[in-house]
Amino acid sequence: MKKLFIAAVVLAVVYLLLWPLHPYPFSWALKAMPVLLLALAAQFSGLSSRDKILYALAMLTSASGDIFLDLDRTLYLKHALFSFLLTQWCYIALLWPRRAISGLPAMSALLLPALCALFMLYWFYPQTGALWWPVVIYVLFLWGMVTLALQSGHWPVALGGSLFFIADSLIGVNRFALQFEHSTPLIVSLYISGQLLLAYGLWWRPRVAGRERLV
Repeated sequence: MKKLFIAAVVLAVVYLLLWPLHPYPFSWALKAMPVLLLALAAQFSGLSSRDKILYALAMLTSASGDIFLDLDRTLYLKHALFSFLLTQWCYIALLWPRRAISGLPAMSALLLPALCALFMLYWFYPQTGALWWPVVIYVLFLWGMVTLALQSGHWPVALGGSLFFIADSLIGVNRFALQFEHSTPLIVSLYISGQLLLAYGLWWRPRVAGRERLV
């Protein structure tokens, strides 16, 4: 499993290093390979059977979204949104039973992403057109995912969910609000780092009190 995880990291780095040559043949396949390897690696982890299925679905739908965005992030944006919407649904199902904090920290984990999500929707609205409702639905699911990641109280999961949230927010900024140079390498770096941290955190299990290990 560790070798598959490392291979996913290496392929993600290779994709980023080759970005100046984009588009090149089968770049879409290279972009999808890290999450496909994570889907395979998870089957050898300590996750329950239910969670292995959910995680595999999350990675398969992520791979689909990756492919759509690599081919044409404008033409296939709606397809990518739907793919990643399914990814967020799977992550929500995975993270819901992992909530570990309560009180003010849990409320902060809910409200801060909500404010960011509302600001994004307000900022994006004039340019979304026919995509308005798909964007609203997606942002709601994205907010749910990052809220649960933060409420897990587990730093790799919390950081991974936050990076995923930022990456997808920047896709919206670049598409609907303010285009900026070199957006894709930045977004992909944040996105794949988020995916890797989520994988690392979801596979992480206590060994003895105060210590942890990667299953």
